[in-house]
Amino acid sequence: MRNFTTLNDLFYYAKDQYGSQETFFAKDSQKNFKSTTFREAFHQAENLGLSLIELGLNPGDKVGLMADNRTEWAVADMSVLLNGACNVPRGSDSTPSEIQYILEHSEAKFCFVEHEKLMESIRPLADKTKVQKFIIMDPSYTAKDGTVLAMTELIRKGESLRKNLSTLETRAKHTKYDDLFTIIYTSGTTGLPKGVMLTHQNMIYNVVQVPPRVGLSKGDRSLSILPVWHIFERAIDYAILAEGASIAYTNVRDLRDDFQKIKPTFMASAPRLWENLYSGIKQKLEKAPESRRKLFDIAYEVCKRWKDGADYLNGNKLIATEESPFERMKNTTVALANSINLFVAAKVLDGIVFSKIRDVLGGELRGTISGGGALPAHVDEFFNVIGIPVYEGYGMTECAPIISVRSVGKVIQGSVGKWTDGTNVRVLDDKGTEVPTGKMGIIHVKGPQVMKGYYKNEEATAKTLKDNWLNTGDLGFVSFNGTLSVRGRVKDTIVLLGGENVEPVPIENLLLENALVNQVIVVGQDEKSLTALIWPDKERAKEAGLVFKDGEDWNQNKAAKAFYQNIIKKQISSENGFKSFEKLTDFRFLPKAMEVGDELTNLFKMKRNVIHDKYKSLIKEMY
Repeated sequence: MRNFTTLNDLFYYAKDQYGSQETFFAKDSQKNFKSTTFREAFHQAENLGLSLIELGLNPGDKVGLMADNRTEWAVADMSVLLNGACNVPRGSDSTPSEIQYILEHSEAKFCFVEHEKLMESIRPLADKTKVQKFIIMDPSYTAKDGTVLAMTELIRKGESLRKNLSTLETRAKHTKYDDLFTIIYTSGTTGLPKGVMLTHQNMIYNVVQVPPRVGLSKGDRSLSILPVWHIFERAIDYAILAEGASIAYTNVRDLRDDFQKIKPTFMASAPRLWENLYSGIKQKLEKAPESRRKLFDIAYEVCKRWKDGADYLNGNKLIATEESPFERMKNTTVALANSINLFVAAKVLDGIVFSKIRDVLGGELRGTISGGGALPAHVDEFFNVIGIPVYEGYGMTECAPIISVRSVGKVIQGSVGKWTDGTNVRVLDDKGTEVPTGKMGIIHVKGPQVMKGYYKNEEATAKTLKDNWLNTGDLGFVSFNGTLSVRGRVKDTIVLLGGENVEPVPIENLLLENALVNQVIVVGQDEKSLTALIWPDKERAKEAGLVFKDGEDWNQNKAAKAFYQNIIKKQISSENGFKSFEKLTDFRFLPKAMEVGDELTNLFKMKRNVIHDKYKSLIKEMY
């Protein structure tokens, strides 16, 4: 029987219950998956933990973990936590200055580094930190001096130290639920990153709450593509260990092949992945024979109407404004007719058309959890209609990360589900007064998952946490279904010169529904009107008849400007519910796509301040 208090409890439980199962799958140089049982990984973690003790690691010490998704990451993570220490993770694509800041600010004693190349970029900055030893994870690395060690050698050395295993076991056992297990430095969409202090209790709450909601269970197979250092992926990975499922580490380049190799039953990802999959499917359809396109359109319309009816009858249709008795009776009549009359046709068409799409994704995907950003409504609808439920969740690093999530049988599009048991949510206006159901306000959260605070930053902690209530900074409302809907960030809100407050995200999402638009950011703070910066899908634009030269500045191409102005006018219109001040008066094409590590965070969230600063001359042209 489970009785998790700390992550160490979870590790020992997994060893006892699922030790012989193949848990971790990573690729060799030929891109073939090689498995590691949990018992093997845990044994390596114990050995590594014993070597860390000999090097001088103490409970409570901070250990840097600068690496990406791989089995060695999980081993290093466990070795630190079994020692009662706290890890400070970041991806290998971080800049040397970011890594220096994190190691220096967290006062890390040791630091794991993915490979020698990353170590070379860090080495010139090492003296500015308090790191005593760097440990390279790459199995091919051999230690050349006493400062930069090899993880494989430390694991081998730990085998001879197992006579001291009781010391490690005592440390693991004495770790308390309110001890820190990690400090995660936020991606820094604005200003310097803040170190979010998370306790074992924060994470264990997630591990207990999430699996039953999304149907994660023993024997499930998951593809891991999100950065493992990010709290969303870590929570999913720990839940997988607790449930006796498996993790296969993949990447964007290999994802299509790996769907076929692993045949995942469950997956977690940021919205960008599902947007890309959606775009790829739509692109193939555009090139298909007319008969196939028509069959797809008919199948989609029939299955959508049937699903809309069934969803309404099952209470799975978002009720954002209260229904009158007459509206409820009318909606019920229509829903009942659709759910009955279209049932057989929907099932037949699903088998003929949509099962083939599901086969491309391995054929066994029961559902996916999406987090780390808002999932565009058209993408959300698409995957739910074709039979891949999207359990969209809402959370933040400060909540380790879960606040709410859709659940099996309760996928209410337009919402992020109900908040988890033991969590309290309230929505306040800008004066701090709780708003009624259906009204927009700022979301505040209280519960076992809420962070301890920001490391060495009492001022930021005091601004965010008051009486254990966390101000998320997100705008949203509670629906009449009792679910939570998120509509944007307070800091994203654009205030025009006329005093109008505009949320840019709904405008951006609607523009992204057009396949010819790849990326967009709406701007206009302190201006008379809204404008936008756009990165187009050039290949599709060419197929649509747009003529241009390679390397041409599209802002000088009158035909391209007129073409996209027409798209904007059609999408952001009164017919689609936009007010006059929400319409875009001008736009410019970006000179390049926005990229992770530059204008985007690791979860593809836009760094709005960075974009505004980088393209201020383009923005100025529009005003």
